[in-house]
Amino acid sequence: MDEPEATLEKAWASTCKVLFGEEAGSMSQYEKWLAELVDPTVVRKSCISGKEVIYSNAYYPKSAKSINLDEVDFGRIYPPLSINQIKDIDSIMSAIKDRAYYSGNVVLGNSKYVEKSANISDSFYIYNTTLSSNDKYMAYCTQCRLDSYGFGGNAFSESEFCLKCHELTRVKRCFETWMTQDSANCYYSHGLKNCTDCMFSFNLHSKKFAIGNLELPPDKYRAIRAKLLSEMLTGLKRDKRLPSLIEITARCGKPLAPKIPPAAVHAMPLDKSRMEEAFSKTMALLFGKKPANGIDFYAKWLVRNTRTIDAGKSAASGRALYIAQYGNYSDLPRDRLLSLEEAKALGASARLEQPDAEGMTLASAHAKIGKMAFFNTEINDGQNQNDIECAVLIDAVNCYRTVCSAYSKNCAYSFWPQKSESIFGCDIMFWCSFCVKCYNSVNLKRCLEMDSCSTCSDCLFCHNCENLQNCMFCFNTKNKSYAIGNVEMGREAYMQAKKAITLQLAGQLDKTGQLNFDIFSL
Repeated sequence: MDEPEATLEKAWASTCKVLFGEEAGSMSQYEKWLAELVDPTVVRKSCISGKEVIYSNAYYPKSAKSINLDEVDFGRIYPPLSINQIKDIDSIMSAIKDRAYYSGNVVLGNSKYVEKSANISDSFYIYNTTLSSNDKYMAYCTQCRLDSYGFGGNAFSESEFCLKCHELTRVKRCFETWMTQDSANCYYSHGLKNCTDCMFSFNLHSKKFAIGNLELPPDKYRAIRAKLLSEMLTGLKRDKRLPSLIEITARCGKPLAPKIPPAAVHAMPLDKSRMEEAFSKTMALLFGKKPANGIDFYAKWLVRNTRTIDAGKSAASGRALYIAQYGNYSDLPRDRLLSLEEAKALGASARLEQPDAEGMTLASAHAKIGKMAFFNTEINDGQNQNDIECAVLIDAVNCYRTVCSAYSKNCAYSFWPQKSESIFGCDIMFWCSFCVKCYNSVNLKRCLEMDSCSTCSDCLFCHNCENLQNCMFCFNTKNKSYAIGNVEMGREAYMQAKKAITLQLAGQLDKTGQLNFDIFSL
């Protein structure tokens, strides 16, 4: 066993010991279980070396030319393009076919000991993981930042010693805990905030030593916890897996609608016109003309290759709910969903009787928790204003049909715009502004159809590029201006070609509402 593998095995052993009191054997015995409910990596073959190329998503077509990041020749010089080769989109696409490679195994910054992973930055001892930054000792995870000792989970942030957990923020030492913040030492629970030492609990705030939402004296809680952990460890070693919280809840049977007093609603009037103005301004910046139609005319195009929202309804009131297409929200049982306020009310009122809590076993849990096992689909933190049909909001203003808008404004049909403004049809955009149909990028301004790029402005249709200004159809290159297909053309020739291209694109969009190609299909 080499050093990275041995180190990660020690991290796995430490995590099991922290959570269950004992080690559970080699991580390799649990690979199939750890990979359940986690966004899988996508594996292709390098057209240069035949080696594995790992991607964090399936947007790159199987027919595309794949290469490893370490196979990219950033200094390669291509022949200049002729006037005829840049006269329209078809001519450009034909001319750049020999340079359109999609890079995988992207590992950036100060990273080391990263295997079978993609889109990793500043991280150490990472295995079979995607979209991870500033992490260490992580395996079979995705969308993780500032974490350590995480295994088999989605959407971690500032968490440690977490196994088979989903959508966590500042959480420690938890197993099968879902959509929880600022909590520790919790098992088989959902929707906790500021809680410690809870098991089989739902939608609790600022509670501790709780079994089935019932707070117990610490000594009684610890005795029940010890019994349950022993059962979990025995089952884990025997079966090489444990049931998920969702599997246990599925055995509860058809739920009765929870009786929750209707919450007073003081909703501010919503104004979609602000979003329409921001969209029109952004499209005018990119295409040189305002769009002929409202934003919803372009919805089918905007949601392509982008995680947005699913529809659901409350089991208590029937009101519409918006379900995020990430972090396992889509795995929650549709007949057990509640709004944020409804979940808080139920969590405060529904609890086990003490004999049921004291008699709790892993095998009988489903028979006891049915009346409280309901799932909140919403996060609404900070100051949020004029957000329409959104899921997961953190200091978001004027957003429409977005998922996980954080410290951002004027965003629509997008997933995870963070500290960004005027982002439309995008997926994972940090510190960006006035961009449409861009993906997994940082610090972009006035860009269209960019993938895995950083610090670029006024660019379109580029992949794996850094520090570009006024460039289009560039792949795997850095530090260029007025370039087409990785070749600098000079300002006058470039701007003339760009004007023709953007007018052609705008005409197609206004006529059909979408484009017939994108950065992933070039």
